[in-house]
Amino acid sequence: MEDSAQQYDAIVIGSGIGGLTTAGLLAGVAGKAVLVLEKHTEPGGLTHVFRRDGACWDVGLHYVGEVGPGSQPRALFDYLSGGALRWNRMPERFERFIYPELEFAVPSDPAAYERALCDAFADEAPALRRYFADVRRAANWARLGFVRAMVPRPLEPLLRLWQGLSGGLATRTTGEVLAARFRSPALRALLASQWGDYGLPPARSAFAIHAQVVGHYLHGAWFPEGGAGRIARTFEPGIERAGGAIRVGMDVQGIVVEGGRAIGVRVLDRRGPDPVARTFRAPVVVSGIGAQATFTRLLPTDGSVGAMTAALRARLQRLRGGLSAVTLYLRLAADPRSLGVQGENYWIHAGYDHDDIAGQTRALVGGRPSSLYVSFPSVKSGDSLAHTAEIIAFVDDGVFAPWRDQVTGARDAGYAALKQRIADGMLERADAHIRGLAALVSYAELSTPLTVEHYTGHPDGHFYGLPATPERYRGNRLPGPRTPIQGLYLTGSDAGCLGIVGAMMGGVGAACQVLGGSAFPRIRSALRAGPAPAAGGALPAGKSRARLVARSALTPSIWQLDFDLDAAPPVWAPGQFARLRVGDAQWRDYSIAGCDAGRLRLLVSTRTGGHGSRYAQSAAVGMSTEIELPLGRYRLSGSDRRQVFVATGTGLAPLLPMFASLRLRGRLADAVLLYGCRTLADDITTRFEPLPGRVVRCLSRDAAPAGGYAGRVSAALDGFAFDPEATDFYLCGSSAMVADCRALLQQRGAHHLFTELF
Repeated sequence: MEDSAQQYDAIVIGSGIGGLTTAGLLAGVAGKAVLVLEKHTEPGGLTHVFRRDGACWDVGLHYVGEVGPGSQPRALFDYLSGGALRWNRMPERFERFIYPELEFAVPSDPAAYERALCDAFADEAPALRRYFADVRRAANWARLGFVRAMVPRPLEPLLRLWQGLSGGLATRTTGEVLAARFRSPALRALLASQWGDYGLPPARSAFAIHAQVVGHYLHGAWFPEGGAGRIARTFEPGIERAGGAIRVGMDVQGIVVEGGRAIGVRVLDRRGPDPVARTFRAPVVVSGIGAQATFTRLLPTDGSVGAMTAALRARLQRLRGGLSAVTLYLRLAADPRSLGVQGENYWIHAGYDHDDIAGQTRALVGGRPSSLYVSFPSVKSGDSLAHTAEIIAFVDDGVFAPWRDQVTGARDAGYAALKQRIADGMLERADAHIRGLAALVSYAELSTPLTVEHYTGHPDGHFYGLPATPERYRGNRLPGPRTPIQGLYLTGSDAGCLGIVGAMMGGVGAACQVLGGSAFPRIRSALRAGPAPAAGGALPAGKSRARLVARSALTPSIWQLDFDLDAAPPVWAPGQFARLRVGDAQWRDYSIAGCDAGRLRLLVSTRTGGHGSRYAQSAAVGMSTEIELPLGRYRLSGSDRRQVFVATGTGLAPLLPMFASLRLRGRLADAVLLYGCRTLADDITTRFEPLPGRVVRCLSRDAAPAGGYAGRVSAALDGFAFDPEATDFYLCGSSAMVADCRALLQQRGAHHLFTELF
């Protein structure tokens, strides 16, 4: 059945932790069929991960508090994941705050934390004791916002009134509270060190959010075993079991409102060769993409709907702002524990002034960052296959405005140069405090606010959503999960609080409002009982059961896997990829080398040694798994320009169907392929046809074959003659090769570059 013809019980927009929590609770507690729509090709929102050549980085989850056994957040995670999501405890001293003349390691015990601060600042000990009392009081006040979202509607105004009468401390700025309590600038800065966890410096943030974050981590921190990407994948079976689905590549264009009630959504389905407009209907619509985007982009701002939301939109407009960040993702050649790292977080500051964001931005873009956060996701997740690090710096997103309208992945050389200067400065600064880090780096990639906006939809890359200013908490007029539109609810951080657990509580609140009066007792009862066991059933549209029918080694490290699908393959475009389940809650993306008559062909490299590698090496013919396809936007441009393809290893896979398409159009003889590998024995081009009229085989560790090149494919490309205006370049292969070749081609003036990294 076509999805757009199917009636769901609820639709959730966005697959972040808030949306997944709402969907999972509606499915598990009430048996509702929930359709979760995600714009990105990877589920999870800011809990998703991305991969490069077997390495994995978490884009938004860096650590989580209050998930020890027996806690309410842990009970939620256990229930929604069916117990499949496990947690690693971070080191006892899980935070290190580093200043020019001060270093402080935070213990995972509130009493020990308070004692250590009192020992370091003995003359401020009485004020410190009052401060921790203030933290508890303000955090408890803020938690009433969660309770308001979970109680029946008639009780909510009473709680709102109580909050309004008792929020004096919580609605002051963090800076004001610290200045009133402490004389020492160093102590004030030290206590505000975690402001990056809520994205606003002390002069702008409400003490309510600061208190919640401090309280959240008083008993230490945890990290998902195997990485944050397991969250969405372990929640997914519970949603599917009730007849729902998480559908990626679904760009929601608008919420359908009839008679003052939300009754569905309009979507551009971007999974196939061309976008397809669809309408999905349900009596309940829950938006997890943020209040601002919901009320200004997905709903009309005029007419009767605009009138109903006018007051709310005006308040949201006053709350605009916030910060974004740049993140440097590093692959390391060796375990960072060789440097003394044990998985703790590092907050590195050049001075005690957290509020000079303009100065911090100037320093960052000048290659001399003054404030950094450094973490090591591979150590925290327990991943010993690929060692990784992340370095984050907050920034005013306006720096990147000149490149906002350029195509993602093909921005000009000025953008690349700025990114390189920022990345070099961040690594140098981090290396000054974590000695030897720079020497371990084997691959680096920088994301900017434009990256965040492209993949998450957060305007200007403000990934924390509504900024946690005093204005956000004063008056208590924000909707929480409720909205002025009947049948429409909010979930996530804008309905709850910033952060993973805060957004999750927003998801609980949304589920409570959808289910009505006795919802929270029902949810608590379900959490105590535990989730129903996973059961097989019909897969949602876009997924197929598949049987491995052939498996062959093309080289010692490249395997060809052929699958028979249990349903007719969907329409797909040369260049797209399939997502293959390679283990428990483990999925990997592989380009489609061929798909016809129900037979899917994939090329898998075993060089990385990860889950996909092990699957390719050990899967027996006849084994069954699941495959999702088609996905991705990598495809032929359709232009009349010269076509040049650059690939290494299994990067040849998406090009093979492109070559077949060009042959049908009579364009293949004029195309060129530059293919890189180590030796002639690693060359897989001879196993496939058709190939372009000219093939240049580049061997980095062997003599050049006839018509070939001795050296890396990037070196061969450097001497390749082309007209920048009349040539399309398609790059696919290792992340380092793609990055090098893209930079080289940009420097040489190439305008038409096509890549898709995963």
